[in-house]
Amino acid sequence: MSDSTARRPGILNAVALSSILLSFLNVVWIAVIAAVAAIAGVAGWLLGPVVGALGSLVAALVILVLVLQSILSVLLFAAGWKTWGGDPGGRPLHLAWAWTTVVLDLVDLAFTAGIDGGAWIRLIYAIGLIMVMNRDDVRAYFDHYPGRPSQAKPAARDDWS
Repeated sequence: MSDSTARRPGILNAVALSSILLSFLNVVWIAVIAAVAAIAGVAGWLLGPVVGALGSLVAALVILVLVLQSILSVLLFAAGWKTWGGDPGGRPLHLAWAWTTVVLDLVDLAFTAGIDGGAWIRLIYAIGLIMVMNRDDVRAYFDHYPGRPSQAKPAARDDWS
């Protein structure tokens, strides 16, 4: 097999389907946690103004993190969709999602003392995704994707005269 006809690794189908599924599950998880955070923030006011203000601040921070996670869910869906279609743009989108998720979920796990189950699932998937997307056969497939423009750099022109 020549380099110009690199065969599609079978693992990419599983990655694409898993990414699309995880993005949908993450949206459901985000909606549930946002509802709980909003209820907790409002209910805190029943215990007094100091507790209410603190509860509202915590709820606002949680919802801000959830907004970031929802943006990452859209990115993961786009990465899965592109990978499913064989688009070489799927690999860098998956890697961007994975590295961002590793950082955010490690911070999340540090603040929640490791009890956020969704963060553990995303973190494990992100680490696995980084390993898969950096395999030699996956890199070769995306580097030699049919229809992809040549990677050759254009010759430089000297316009200094």
